[in-house]
Amino acid sequence: MTFLRNAAAAAAIALTAFAGLAGPASAAPAPDTAEAQATSTDGQSKTDTAAVSPISPNTAVQRASSSTERELAATCWNGRTDGGRNFFMTCNGTSYHVYVDCTDGRHLFPQVFSGQWDFRLTCPAGTRAVWGGSW
Repeated sequence: MTFLRNAAAAAAIALTAFAGLAGPASAAPAPDTAEAQATSTDGQSKTDTAAVSPISPNTAVQRASSSTERELAATCWNGRTDGGRNFFMTCNGTSYHVYVDCTDGRHLFPQVFSGQWDFRLTCPAGTRAVWGGSW
C-alpha cells in the first residue's frame, strides 16, 4: 500500500514538473506592441494590443482634441500624454477604433468600440507616446 502511495505521489510530481515546462497559458505581448486599456461609462473594461501598422491613405483618422476643443464635435477629447509611454483620452461614438502614435510609429488597435470609453494607450517599452485618436 505504501508503495502505491509513493508511486502515485512520484507520478503527480513528475506530471507537475512536466506541465511546468510547457510554459504559461498566455504569453506576454511582444516587446514592440502597444496596449490599450478601456473602461466604459457603465463599468465594462476591455484590453487590446497592436503592433506598428502602416495606414492606408483612405483610412480616415481623427486626432483626439484637447479638453478646450471638445465643442468642435470631435469623436475623442481630453487627449493628453503623461510625458512617457501613456496617452489618455475619452471617446464617444458608434463602431470606432482607436490608435496611438508612438515614437516608433502608429499603432492601430483592432478592437471595435461603441459608446463612451476612457482610454489609456501604452506605447511599447523604449518608446514615448506622441498623441492618439480614433479611426
